[in-house]
Amino acid sequence: MSTKTSINITLDADKLKDFCQQLLKRSRDISKTHDALITLETFISVFARPAHGTVEYKIIEDTINEITEISRQQLLKKSTTDLISALRLCDAKSITSIHTPLSRNGFYQILQTSIEKLSDDDIRLVMLWSDNWVKEAAEMAEEASAYPDSMNFNNAGITIEEFQAISDIDRVLNPK
Repeated sequence: MSTKTSINITLDADKLKDFCQQLLKRSRDISKTHDALITLETFISVFARPAHGTVEYKIIEDTINEITEISRQQLLKKSTTDLISALRLCDAKSITSIHTPLSRNGFYQILQTSIEKLSDDDIRLVMLWSDNWVKEAAEMAEEASAYPDSMNFNNAGITIEEFQAISDIDRVLNPK
């Protein structure tokens, strides 16, 4: 015999906004806070399905979307600052950790902003480094593969995320 256990939750747009703003204010890691807000947004969408299409739901949806966009902008700002430092150091691991959680569009957006803030010498250095890094990684992956014309990044000691991150930079700075 199954028993259906449930509770009703009432969301007030002003209280939701206050809660989310406090969450943003207390955040020590904007990436985790942004993920939490996306989770909250999904939770509301899934469990408030009967209310979809109502004026009340639209107000709640707009409220959470507004706060989520603020967290996204903060995340992009922090990621841009971190990417500038990682590019100056040609630090593939740091670049990968910035690249991985972002959408490709988000990464390209912060990459463009970062490039605008780098000196010409820094840009030339990153152009050369990314070009050489991608070529060397591809060669290592091909040599590590047991099959012709295929790459095995794992056996080469390179993560696919790392290859994608540096390839995205190389694609922007050294268009073929």
